[in-house]
Amino acid sequence: MIETRKVITNLVLFLSILSFGVLNVEAENIDVSRVSSLNVTYQYEDVMLSDVDVSLYQLAMFNPSGQYQFTDEYLDVAFDPTGMSVSDLNLKGKEIETFITENNRQPSSLQKTNQSGVTNFSSLVPGLYLVLVDSTDVGSYRYSASPMLISIPTLENGSYQYDIQMNVKTEREELGQEVTPPVDDGIEEVPNTIDNIVIYMVLLVVSITVILGVMIYISRKKKGDKNEEKK
Repeated sequence: MIETRKVITNLVLFLSILSFGVLNVEAENIDVSRVSSLNVTYQYEDVMLSDVDVSLYQLAMFNPSGQYQFTDEYLDVAFDPTGMSVSDLNLKGKEIETFITENNRQPSSLQKTNQSGVTNFSSLVPGLYLVLVDSTDVGSYRYSASPMLISIPTLENGSYQYDIQMNVKTEREELGQEVTPPVDDGIEEVPNTIDNIVIYMVLLVVSITVILGVMIYISRKKKGDKNEEKK
């Protein structure tokens, strides 16, 4: 029950981030020269996901008129987020992630989460960004997050916020039984040649003994038969 409540809370928070971050932007009032920041928290309930890469990709800036202007690297995936539903924005985020992977686009900034699962991107310019968070394994679980689109600034209660707090919508998947791979110490196992020779010698002696025993038995049997014939 607690876990279900937590998932619902994260979902509501994620949807609110998307709504404020991408949809509620009145372009004419944006200060396009304002230095901004993005604080990202990666956790699942009380599990703080530390030492995980978080990549930030700047897709677009605002032009002097306050409209999105996509960078040359992302002209092929340019779109207008105004009026798009949350599900459409999620799909667009995954589409852009695929584009980034296929075209080997490098992040504008790359940070690792600290012990509290938090990382901060500073000295940002207003615009549209994509946040990608690596999956990570902790104990018997794998934690992952979908790509997230965020517009800076966000409009909250009628005023713009240029320093954004984002909680990552995190999913947890139970892993199968962990298999510990064998340790390769770099030492090649060499067959014990001496032991093999001893085994072969023993087998040879046993074979010769058996053969001699059979031959002696046959010889004695023949002599016994001849003596019986003389009688």
